[in-house]
Amino acid sequence: MRRDIVWERLDRPGLEHLTLEVGTDAIRAESLVLLQLDSGLVRLHYRLRADGNWRTCAASFRLDQGAASRSLELARDGDAWLVDGQPRADLAGCQDIDIAATPLTNTMPVRQLALASGETRTFRALYVRVPELTVTPMDQDYTRLDPATPPRRFRYASPGFTAEVAVDADGLVEDYPPGWKRRTP
Repeated sequence: MRRDIVWERLDRPGLEHLTLEVGTDAIRAESLVLLQLDSGLVRLHYRLRADGNWRTCAASFRLDQGAASRSLELARDGDAWLVDGQPRADLAGCQDIDIAATPLTNTMPVRQLALASGETRTFRALYVRVPELTVTPMDQDYTRLDPATPPRRFRYASPGFTAEVAVDADGLVEDYPPGWKRRTP
């Protein structure tokens, strides 16, 4: 299955165009995010590769802001994470990645946690900050808010932030206030 998804940023100027290829044993995503931050306009291009269970295997990033460019490479090595080819012990226990500038990476815990209605679980994520492209571990709570099959609503909570997230039948974000809303491409 191949899908093109467009998300519009609601609380500031921004747009993301994602091309997603989902196979039985591999998922590939390629995206371009244009986002106006307080520090200026950023252009983020990222590629992500996951296994058939939506578990990220590798991701690469290039961010342009003004005349400055940054890049970042992430890879999973068993239960360890490599950042630009170097192991990072502080990321041990991170179940997947969360990229600050996109709603795509909320799909990983939605798909992996298989929560019962009303159930909350903590998901330890490798958090990629934008525009810095720095990486830190972050505990995030996901709560399934509905009994639908497949589930369609979740509460996401991280330090200092909470949002109700609506997803489609594939677990891809449709509405993530106050930040993102899916548009028809």
